[in-house]
Amino acid sequence: MSKFGLRVLTISSVCSLGILAVGCGSSGSKSEPVNASVVAQSAAVISGQTAVSIESSREIAITGELSITDAQTNEAVFKAQNNNATAYGSFSLTEDGNWSYTVNVDYATVSALSEGETLLDEVIVTSADGTTATVSITIIGTAGPDDFIVSEETVLNADGANTGLSAYKLIENAFSEGSIESPDIYSGNHQGVEHIIEDTDSIIGNHFVFLAHRDDDQDKDKGATDRQRNEIKAYDKSPAATLAFKGETVQYTWKFKVSSELELSSKFSHFFQIKARNDSNDNTNGNDDQPIITLSGAQKNSTGNQLQVRYSAGFDKNGNSTGLDKNLIETDWSLITDEWVAVFVQATFSEEGKFDMTLTRLSDNEELFNISEQNIDMWRGFSNDDFARPKWGVYRSIAETDSLRAEEEQVRFADFVIKKGVLTK
Repeated sequence: MSKFGLRVLTISSVCSLGILAVGCGSSGSKSEPVNASVVAQSAAVISGQTAVSIESSREIAITGELSITDAQTNEAVFKAQNNNATAYGSFSLTEDGNWSYTVNVDYATVSALSEGETLLDEVIVTSADGTTATVSITIIGTAGPDDFIVSEETVLNADGANTGLSAYKLIENAFSEGSIESPDIYSGNHQGVEHIIEDTDSIIGNHFVFLAHRDDDQDKDKGATDRQRNEIKAYDKSPAATLAFKGETVQYTWKFKVSSELELSSKFSHFFQIKARNDSNDNTNGNDDQPIITLSGAQKNSTGNQLQVRYSAGFDKNGNSTGLDKNLIETDWSLITDEWVAVFVQATFSEEGKFDMTLTRLSDNEELFNISEQNIDMWRGFSNDDFARPKWGVYRSIAETDSLRAEEEQVRFADFVIKKGVLTK
């Protein structure tokens, strides 16, 4: 019997005794009224993150949070679970509603998933008063390492400051002469300062440092405009292994680090781009005016600085915007500041293509976001000679000068790898 039932029983007994005592006393005796407040037992209300998804190859737990309200405040807690086995993984839950789920990547039914196929794992959570809710985890099949057969690979690594080859020579050895778009190599731009240098730290080791100067740098040889650029690229004179032609699947991986002191504007600051090359600029399948994908930072008044992955759907055949551009992800910029992060991109370049991207913070191996887009238009070419290509560095708007600081900005990059291959699933 609950304590509330006991309390009501006690009150009822007192009232009965009072009535009997009044009956036995003189006719002039008066009983005092007795007020009893009885609270009815009510079910808890559970809300929060009850429907999530996880990739079948992910070995790191995903986490979520549930909330609970209950008129009986001491019952507004969950019955804890600790690595309880589920159909396809394990689940933990604290009394205050923080949960984690790990998929068992070695389960045959999980590892057998083809890319895009799903499994549903459902977990029952229970509050102190017995109210239940279901947390539904959708497991999405992904292409694992064995599902991608590498045919060509290009690697760009720094070899250390004041030793070996210069940063510019290393870059050109990988992507060919003309692959650097730094201010100091253009007449009339910010010459006299090397804008890509090398450095070493205890976490990554040797790496490149890309520099940006608000008041001095320009965009190549275009003179003073509303933007500035310090990038490296693959382009038409680069090895074919660095270019993505129609129907090809390519993986791009690298690491980078931005300082918490780096300032953003509300316009754009791109750190990675996938650009199309449509030599005819024919609009039948879009053109190459806009990058297909960018990894960007932007200042947002309502939510603060954001890290964004932007997608441009290109133009229609008349050269007008399709109106289908969108941000594939928006997340808190501070998640990556002063931290080395590893980036993985896999793209299939066709009109019904695929795009996958993950970003992982190295200090705690936390996956900060995971994008998986199916049937996405990743092709802007017109002829068989057209291609898509990667760019890395700092390309940003300086239209909002007051939003950016005058001091030198540094963005660090390391371990660039481009792999072309074939998906087996």
